[in-house]
Amino acid sequence: MKTTLANVTGKIDWLQILFYQVPLEEILSHLMMIDVTCFTIEEAKVKHKDYDLAYVYGDIRVYTTELDTLSETYLVLSGEGCTLFERLLENLGETWKTFFKKLFLEYMGHFKVKRVDLALDDKNEKPFFQVEQLIKKCKKGQFNSSGRTYRLNESKFLGNKTAKTLYIGVRTSDVMFRIYEKDKEQAIKQDIAIEEIGSWKRTEVEVKNEIAESIIRIIAFSDDSLENTIRGFIKKELVFYSTSEMQEVARFWKSYLGKAKALEIEKLYEVTGLHETERWLEFGGAIGAIKAFQFLSEHRALGELKDVQDMLADVEYPRALSNKLVSHLINIGRDDLVKEVYANTKK
Repeated sequence: MKTTLANVTGKIDWLQILFYQVPLEEILSHLMMIDVTCFTIEEAKVKHKDYDLAYVYGDIRVYTTELDTLSETYLVLSGEGCTLFERLLENLGETWKTFFKKLFLEYMGHFKVKRVDLALDDKNEKPFFQVEQLIKKCKKGQFNSSGRTYRLNESKFLGNKTAKTLYIGVRTSDVMFRIYEKDKEQAIKQDIAIEEIGSWKRTEVEVKNEIAESIIRIIAFSDDSLENTIRGFIKKELVFYSTSEMQEVARFWKSYLGKAKALEIEKLYEVTGLHETERWLEFGGAIGAIKAFQFLSEHRALGELKDVQDMLADVEYPRALSNKLVSHLINIGRDDLVKEVYANTKK
């Protein structure tokens, strides 16, 4: 069977987001679209945090406090939690892209992305590379990853055989790579023959803090696929070369990353909630509708329709729009208007 990029899929494999001053029920039922009654409530702790409760739905966990004294909530999706949530999104006709877009458009200024793990799963019968092949490259110094060092972990697999994991970077940094034999890991985990799993090599990158948030923003607003976004980030952060002179990228690595453009995080355009609202007003038809009503008003042709000015006088900001307004005002140094925005926000 031909080795092809069609057999390499992208995956969100871990996600941690800290929310500030957003009601827990709103996160669960509105943002995540899961009925609150689906969750069980358990006593729970998080290292270096004061949480004492967790709302749990399968492997989806949302940490808070019993008295809600912190005004913050911590969403943690493990690998299994991400798989479960992705399945829930698919059932609703949604994707990670639409979920992240909703996160930025409605909650900008009220959350911080703490960690996201991105994975490429190569399930070609003949993979683009073997993990041992990359390990040899590292030992020969035929790789570059912004000065990151490598280490190797081996666990017992079968007889004298081991399951190998190549780490590039360290856990305490904002970017760390794990490249490993997922087929062997799953065979051990499920206690079945590796032949039942099939060939499966995984490249995984653990990303934290501002870089993680930038990547999620790119996933939300770019037209690229999840796979190509991940490839673009890997292409920027990790290169394997043909020789120790490091003049030419190894052919297998070129093929594996395909035509994806290297992701330039520092050049990423800023997308704020109100910028997207502005685009929606301009291109979504709302501005046109307002102009139409103004035209009718100016020509005394409203009939039984309401005048736009009367509607504006009576309307209050929805909470999501209020959050965007507040974030915008803080960003431009007009905190003096925040109280007025909250005064005109729906209770």
